[in-house]
Amino acid sequence: MDRDFRIFSTEVDTTNLRPLLMRLLPDQGAVEVQRDVAGKEHAWHRHNTDETLVILEGSVRFYWDQGEKICGPGTVISLPAGMMHGSVALDGGAVYLIAFHSVNLPQHG
Repeated sequence: MDRDFRIFSTEVDTTNLRPLLMRLLPDQGAVEVQRDVAGKEHAWHRHNTDETLVILEGSVRFYWDQGEKICGPGTVISLPAGMMHGSVALDGGAVYLIAFHSVNLPQHG
């Protein structure tokens, strides 16, 4: 399952949100905007759908069964359905977008 899991170190531009939001939106539906205060943890969990996260502000410690990574503004996290993962917002908290499907952003490296 890890072959589909990716954290992109190439950052996407988060200064102009409209193009990013338009890429993340599904044909029908919504994108979630999440704000977590420092220390907020989303403990181990999984989703029935693919998930794409883009960190807008702050940072999170993102973890999965084979490691962890500190993710800051512009970081893109692509998760396949069913993958166990979790996160903790670091100092200053974090704001991020969540699309509940796989998104191919052109800035991916």
